[in-house]
Amino acid sequence: MFHNQYDVFVSPPADRKMTYHAEFLSQVSGAAAERLYTAYSEALCFIGQNPQMCPMYTPQKIIDAELRYKIFAKRYRIVFEIIGNSVYVYDIQDCRQDTDKSLVD
Repeated sequence: MFHNQYDVFVSPPADRKMTYHAEFLSQVSGAAAERLYTAYSEALCFIGQNPQMCPMYTPQKIIDAELRYKIFAKRYRIVFEIIGNSVYVYDIQDCRQDTDKSLVD
């Protein structure tokens, strides 16, 4: 079993977005929704172990944060920041949509 080197905290808005995506997908395919949630869990585990390996994320709006991102399930992006020994997930984005419309608002 892997142990995270970093504590991962998912913001309530990001958590709600992930829940929305999974619930929406479950209306079409329960198996697909389960795969999405598994990929999300694996991505959170990855950033809990190696967040610095993820590329930098530059939002259209300038904010005072050094953001990074992790793609999962081919089209979703986790946007997060590393602060000390913690990772803060601020947004879950569907890359097919306008990516900056909800980031840290």
